[in-house]
Amino acid sequence: MAAAGALLVAFADATAAADLVPHRATYEMRLNPGRRAVGVIDVRGLMVMESVDACDAWETKQRIRLTFLRPDTEEFVTDSAFTSFEAKDGSSMQFSVRNTQNGEVEEELRGVAEVVQGGPGRASFTLPEPRSFDLPAGTTFPMAHLSRLIEHAKVGEKVVAYNVFDGARLDGAFKVNAVIGRAPRPVAGAAPKGDVVLLRNQPAWTVRLAFFPADDQAGQPEYEVSMDLLANGIARSMVLDYGDFALDAKLQRIEALPRPKC
Repeated sequence: MAAAGALLVAFADATAAADLVPHRATYEMRLNPGRRAVGVIDVRGLMVMESVDACDAWETKQRIRLTFLRPDTEEFVTDSAFTSFEAKDGSSMQFSVRNTQNGEVEEELRGVAEVVQGGPGRASFTLPEPRSFDLPAGTTFPMAHLSRLIEHAKVGEKVVAYNVFDGARLDGAFKVNAVIGRAPRPVAGAAPKGDVVLLRNQPAWTVRLAFFPADDQAGQPEYEVSMDLLANGIARSMVLDYGDFALDAKLQRIEALPRPKC
């Protein structure tokens, strides 16, 4: 997906919100067998994603724990934890990121971000050090971005792009290009456990996202994510492509979380 081929869509106000469902999803992570991996011969682990409805905000948590095996037979374990509290009106987000390798903290980020409707925004970090910078006009946050992608898919749009800030890096928002296609046919195999009713009778699409750094000059994405996305915000499967290797995320368990009485 070339950046030049994307149609930039920026809204001065929020689109109609998709009906996202609060849930917890657990995925088995494996090295994608269809891609040549560089520097690793095996990867395995789990990813848990949780979306909690907090009335006027979404509280999200993501935890990815992976074991890597290098060609020299050395193993190492990475553990990445992300949490955020994102206002449903898209105006602000609090975030926290913690990345470890073999139990040692490698990176810890924490801060807040705010955007003005139809205008620019600002991100302010307290960890690893105090730092602030402006966000471009039209910047959106992850849950608002997900909701907008679903609304674009519902009306048949195929290519859209946004500036998205998630707090996971110190150098600004990503430019995220999305290509939306038809839903894939269900793959044969063991069905997920849990509240599988959440997966039934839902419109679905294939969505491919390319993440470009804000100052990108090379025209190559930093990483890409492909997903089988349902209209309620649940991904039935994902492929995370980091360039040197790609990971398959297969849904193992899905659990409904309660909706609050607001």
